[in-house]
Amino acid sequence: MPTFDVLVRGAGAVGLAGALALSRQGLKVGLWAPPASAAAASGPDVRAYALNAESVALLTELKVWHALPAGARTAVYDMRIEGDRPGAVLEFSAWSHGVGELAWIVDAAALEAALVGAVGFSPHITRVGDGATADLQVLAEGRDSASRERLGIRMPRQAYGQRGLAARLWAPQPHAGLARQWFRSPDVLALLPLDQPQLGRADSGYGLVWSVPDARADTLMAMDDASFEAALMDATAAAAGPLRLAGARA
Repeated sequence: MPTFDVLVRGAGAVGLAGALALSRQGLKVGLWAPPASAAAASGPDVRAYALNAESVALLTELKVWHALPAGARTAVYDMRIEGDRPGAVLEFSAWSHGVGELAWIVDAAALEAALVGAVGFSPHITRVGDGATADLQVLAEGRDSASRERLGIRMPRQAYGQRGLAARLWAPQPHAGLARQWFRSPDVLALLPLDQPQLGRADSGYGLVWSVPDARADTLMAMDDASFEAALMDATAAAAGPLRLAGARA
């Protein structure tokens, strides 16, 4: 069995980027990926990452950032956050902070595919089976890490009685790089600008992340598209215009 300087367990964005970064230091890296769950394989992938400047700098160094396809990354120039009380608003802008962008919203599947491509070209990374080991291991399997359980590492968990709903949306007006968020107890709702060229107008897409109580999550997921869109209009006070679903909810 080959020996490795480090073994990375997990092949999501964190594990893949970690393996690439370690390999660029001349280390021999083993990369193990857990089996994909049936739920993940069958459901729509509407995930998106919000990346700060440091994350973008790392991906650029790893030759991944510019390998992303057109429309997979969208700059955030402004943020508007609203609370429960009328007038409770926070606003941030890239201009006022003297930066080009506040953040980037990136399609998760596209980022992971670009990372997989980069890993495939690295001579220092070898994909391995579950029996591989190394003196130094990086556990990047996510929340339900089997490796962490085997090592007896316990992570505290707190149930909040909330679930996060996600979807891709289309709006009739451009997003202009504005990310919006509402904290209206018990809901937290975010509209993240996310270009979607397949919709015809790339600058009119959003990624939705909506945290609601468990019972309400079931109700929202059971709604037909028109009823769900009406609930969105109410929750956002039509701030982004009449939002339409661009695909399935998850």
